[in-house]
Amino acid sequence: MPIALKENKDKLLAKVAGGDRDAFTQLYTDHLNNLFRYIFLITRSKEETEEILQEVFIRIWENRSKLVAIDSFENYVFRCAKNKLLDNIRRQQVKQRVFSEIKRSKEVSASTTSDQSAYKEYYLLVQQAIEKLPPKRKLIFRLNIENGYSREEIARHLNISDSVVKKQIYKASYFVRAYLVKHGEISMSLLTTLGISCF
Repeated sequence: MPIALKENKDKLLAKVAGGDRDAFTQLYTDHLNNLFRYIFLITRSKEETEEILQEVFIRIWENRSKLVAIDSFENYVFRCAKNKLLDNIRRQQVKQRVFSEIKRSKEVSASTTSDQSAYKEYYLLVQQAIEKLPPKRKLIFRLNIENGYSREEIARHLNISDSVVKKQIYKASYFVRAYLVKHGEISMSLLTTLGISCF
């Protein structure tokens, strides 16, 4: 990289580290297209790609004070994107695994009696929690979890905005998790294993 270009980038990072929002916007704009293409190659979803991008740059802004110590912002931002992609993949795998029971309407089979008992308890508590959601939120949550509808599909189906769907799914997921912790004999380690913190 030419010295002048590196100096300009270093100055931009220093401004962002100091809380300059205009500099942050410039940083975002400079890397948006390349990052979008990279993430989209994996997700094949515009919606997921935009969500991951948002999470990446929120994290960068929250940790902006560390930017001055970074040798290569390009390496740093792509590493952040890779980590978010892995988180997203794990979240989707866990979601499919745990809620496949709800979709099939039968008990989850497990390799051991203790595992089977834990999953059965978890399933029943999830059902109880979902039933306590407000009607609209419950409908949106079930469409997402049981029917596998994307946020965009739910928004079209119910004639509401994507942001409303996202907010309702987030609130429903938060409530279900809190209900499990409050009403179940489920340990935090099991919640982590099942990925409940990653709805």
